[in-house]
Amino acid sequence: MIRAIAAAIVFFTTFAPAHADDAENVSGRWVFTAQIGNGCDFGGQAFLEQINPNQYEGELTATQSCVSLPEDYIVRQACKASRLGDQLSVRCEIVEFLNDFSSEFYYPDNFTLTIASSERMHGALVSASTAPAVWQRNDGGIS
Repeated sequence: MIRAIAAAIVFFTTFAPAHADDAENVSGRWVFTAQIGNGCDFGGQAFLEQINPNQYEGELTATQSCVSLPEDYIVRQACKASRLGDQLSVRCEIVEFLNDFSSEFYYPDNFTLTIASSERMHGALVSASTAPAVWQRNDGGIS
């Protein structure tokens, strides 16, 4: 009887699926892109650190290149994120324009994302307008 229980424990701990939170950990480094259109490319890197079960803090650096602009916007931002199930809301504040090309019309970059896995999130950049966005691991894992 004890052997049967021990065998069952070994089986379930070895082959049971990982808890969803473990499989969908959003802490760490990410790269992101958004399709903002109008002759512009948008993307960057982000880092999120879990501070509470459903709360994260971090920062991102976004680069926006537009054919109509004389320079690229390169913007460092402090962010807070909150998670509800498989949804992640990322809200940022501008810290600095890294290349001194600034504008009162560049708004902080905010995202609403669906967590597809620990490697990929998709949704929208919801700052000044709404644009499809993708976040994915740049190194293939949690860092």
